[in-house]
Amino acid sequence: MPKLSRKTVKDERGIVQKFWSDINDLSSVERMTYFEHLLTSTEVMMLAKRAAIFKDLLAKKSYKEISDTYGVGINTISRLSNTIHQALPDFIVILTKLSSREGKRWF
Repeated sequence: MPKLSRKTVKDERGIVQKFWSDINDLSSVERMTYFEHLLTSTEVMMLAKRAAIFKDLLAKKSYKEISDTYGVGINTISRLSNTIHQALPDFIVILTKLSSREGKRWF
């Protein structure tokens, strides 16, 4: 995973808020183009795997099945499972919404 510089950044919260604001201003096609250029292909795959694992955990798939499907270790799956168990209810609603879209076209 990429490492963040330890150097302090002025107005870190403002930078993050501006980032999310910029993302929200883009259409879905623009967001895809933006992230394809912002992230490496490895980073995109890493995020895609995490998102898929969250959905599979919500669907009650076994750790072994998830591990075999995505080539990740049990520790990674356990960490993501813990994230779900500690998440705010809004996150579970989002995961449920995204999971219900399976089989539908994204764009």
